[in-house]
Amino acid sequence: MSLKHLTPDELHPLLNDPSLLLVDIRNDHELVSGILPGALHVPLGNLTAVFDQLPQDKKIVFYCRSGVRSVAAGEFALAQGRTDVSHLAGGILAWANAGLPISAA
Repeated sequence: MSLKHLTPDELHPLLNDPSLLLVDIRNDHELVSGILPGALHVPLGNLTAVFDQLPQDKKIVFYCRSGVRSVAAGEFALAQGRTDVSHLAGGILAWANAGLPISAA
């Protein structure tokens, strides 16, 4: 199983999918720029501690600022046995550049 790379335009229509778990793995101080609608905030440094508490029946999409840390989070999730794991290529920067909605954190 490999990590799926989603573009902002591919992810946007999936935000209303109830089987999707969107996880923002940026650090707390990075949230001043906003968060994607419906996202759960779990800083990357805390992911290993809370990973088992994430719903097992959801497709996970990780995102960060630029798409680097979300790859690491996705690879971690795959190593833990999760199979439907994606990340937002280009991160929230690419999302914003595409003119897509960002909510206040």
